[in-house]
Amino acid sequence: MSRILSETSLIIAGAGGHGRVCADVARRVGWSVTGFCDPAFAGAREILGVPLLDGGEGELFADWPRETSLFIAIGDNARRLALANDARRHDIPLAVLMDPSAVVSPSAVIGPGALVMPNATVNAEAVVGRAALINTAAVVEHGARVDEGAHVAPGACMTGETVLGARSLLGARATLLPGVQVGADATVGAGAVVTSDVSECLTVVGAPARPVRKLDPVRAVV
Repeated sequence: MSRILSETSLIIAGAGGHGRVCADVARRVGWSVTGFCDPAFAGAREILGVPLLDGGEGELFADWPRETSLFIAIGDNARRLALANDARRHDIPLAVLMDPSAVVSPSAVIGPGALVMPNATVNAEAVVGRAALINTAAVVEHGARVDEGAHVAPGACMTGETVLGARSLLGARATLLPGVQVGADATVGAGAVVTSDVSECLTVVGAPARPVRKLDPVRAVV
């Protein structure tokens, strides 16, 4: 792979729909997107006019181009965070992408590798962790915390002082009421209204949100 020397060069890991949206955001804020890395698209020469680099992330990380940052555009929370951890072990800088249409408070903290999509809001003293994703038109209110690798889906709302745990998902248009905490690796279904804390690894749905029931297996009658 040829060396890329621009101080604003960016390689995006993930060339699917999410990666292409991230490329649009990156270009709007002045990055030069110089390559996609995604073995799933092996055989393609370019995507959106951007070269598709040969090989997977491991090969790329071993010979990282100088003065180039990485953005991980992978929807799977656990995989995105794992790749961010791998990049950190290789001392590869993770870009932060914040669309110009987003409203982000000067007192908010945005971690490396995080994404704030178009028309999203991150208000005063909110914290968005490493490789976290604040999707289109989502709201992270004052003092709320989005832990590393978590995803606030389109139109979802974290009201004041709420917490979304590491690698967790707050589904599209779901709402956390003030002070509610969602544990790590949990899922809040689309449109849910969460009125009390959610334990780690739990899935909740509905308004008010309740855990998904696990049905007993049907036994055949003989």
